[in-house]
Amino acid sequence: MVMTVRLSDEAEARLEHLAAVMQMSKNGVIEQAVLHMDERAVRRRRFRDAIAEVDKRDAELLDRLSQ
Repeated sequence: MVMTVRLSDEAEARLEHLAAVMQMSKNGVIEQAVLHMDERAVRRRRFRDAIAEVDKRDAELLDRLSQ
């Protein structure tokens, strides 16, 4: 898929720096960033879901412990 990405001058400079440091193309850096951000979002959602499940399952215990 071909895509045009418009970046601010600062973002472009940072992208070029990252690409050089990581020895990757700018496209590769962007692709890795998207995958990384998505994985973080998935982990955050799973963590929130797990906390909600524990909160629901152990509500009575958590209430007693808080007193």
